[in-house]
Amino acid sequence: MNIKQASEQSGVSAPNIRFYEKEGLLTPARRQGNDYRDYTAGDVRTLKLIRMLRMLDVPLPTIKAVLRGEQPLQQVLQAQQTVLEQQAAQLAGAIRFCAELTQQAPQVDQLDVDDCLTRMESPTPQQGFFSGWLQDYCTLARVQHQKHFFFIPQGSINTPQEFTAALQTYAEERGMQFALTKEGMYPEFSLDGIPYKAYRNPGKYRDEICCDTVHPEQLDTGLPSRREKLLRIARIVLPPVCVFAAIMAAGWAVTGGTDWLWLAALASGGVLLGRCFEKWL
Repeated sequence: MNIKQASEQSGVSAPNIRFYEKEGLLTPARRQGNDYRDYTAGDVRTLKLIRMLRMLDVPLPTIKAVLRGEQPLQQVLQAQQTVLEQQAAQLAGAIRFCAELTQQAPQVDQLDVDDCLTRMESPTPQQGFFSGWLQDYCTLARVQHQKHFFFIPQGSINTPQEFTAALQTYAEERGMQFALTKEGMYPEFSLDGIPYKAYRNPGKYRDEICCDTVHPEQLDTGLPSRREKLLRIARIVLPPVCVFAAIMAAGWAVTGGTDWLWLAALASGGVLLGRCFEKWL
């Protein structure tokens, strides 16, 4: 089909199709003799996919990486969801500010522009400061879990077939799409389009299966680097601190503040438990 037909079927304008071709997102075949572009049904589907991702405001370089198989679609959508949620929070704040100004019925010559700019440019607690940090913390934890996770299979793992069955069971229980690319005691597979390598960690009583993503650098949280660094520190520090505080309070209630040696032992146990508990976060 020609570019006009491809445009009608995909909903993408002809100039945009030519632009996507120039950027390397689409490479239609050429007809012999006249060298005209010959678009196929696959090209139309690619154009529809580009159109869909652009409607989600996904950048063109990221779309190009998805089309080339360099970035899993799920990872891109998760990162874009974080970006859109942040934009939605900013937009909600702007809407609230407009509503406040409307209620005040300001006049142009009486409006305190400096105060308005200060309020708009400063983070506002009413926009959910703690909920925002909590949401970003959950995003970081999710991405970290995608980079590395482990689970305990139902039985022992002694053969490649048992290893594959354990991975399939894990994926089915969580509703994830599983695809095996290399079977063995060090299998390679993908979960929802993200490639992984796995290995068995023998335990005293039960085996443990550890999984590491093949391309951890491609799993991005979409958070500002400084904020992500602070959240990484919090992810390490918070579990021991929380357990420490909880056992300190319990020890104070039990001992009445007199048996400081017992309290110190409880606190030390709390820190140790926190370090162990961090592995599951």
